[in-house]
Amino acid sequence: MRELIFSMMRFSGAVTMFSLEQVQNAMLAPADTRSALLRVRDSLEAMSAALASKLDTSKKSALDSLSKAQLDILERTADAVNLDTVLNLDAATDLLARTTESLAGVMNGTATAKAAGA
Repeated sequence: MRELIFSMMRFSGAVTMFSLEQVQNAMLAPADTRSALLRVRDSLEAMSAALASKLDTSKKSALDSLSKAQLDILERTADAVNLDTVLNLDAATDLLARTTESLAGVMNGTATAKAAGA
């Protein structure tokens, strides 16, 4: 059972890192960034919908609540950083890069500690 729970946690982390990396890559793309972002968004939405379609009703309700909470956090962050402004594309890219690096550091630190027997 422990291995199954770890696999689920690892999957969640992998999806998070993949998502952040895709958005970061799209924002760093020199040509037609908006189009690249829309393609990434559509891919992520399709993956999310496919996973959500496998959930039972109570889990879908929990996912909806989680999604609403995440959207609230994103909207507050976007208001603070002004992520929707093209003029702030560098700031948004920097924020995503720092977030990705921070999450990667936490995950690497945890993996390193686990390997060392901590």
